Amino acid sequence: MDNKKKVQTFLRQLLADYGEGPEFGDDDLLVTSGLLDSQAVLRIVVFLEEEFGLDLAERGFEQNDVDSLTSMMRLISR
Repeated sequence: MDNKKKVQTFLRQLLADYGEGPEFGDDDLLVTSGLLDSQAVLRIVVFLEEEFGLDLAERGFEQNDVDSLTSMMRLISR
């Protein structure tokens, strides 16, 4: 499974956990729109660190870096 599909699958499950529908666009804002909250951001960060070997505590990140699929893919490719 490619990286984008891994992140999409994770986000679909996360949205389902929050009672939201599984469909979203690459550029849909998931956090600032209110679909996901700060706890979801933590779950996203842990997922990205474990799945892609990122150390976001060391390199730093902003909420915008995990607000959409597109921004997460940019974060992974850095």
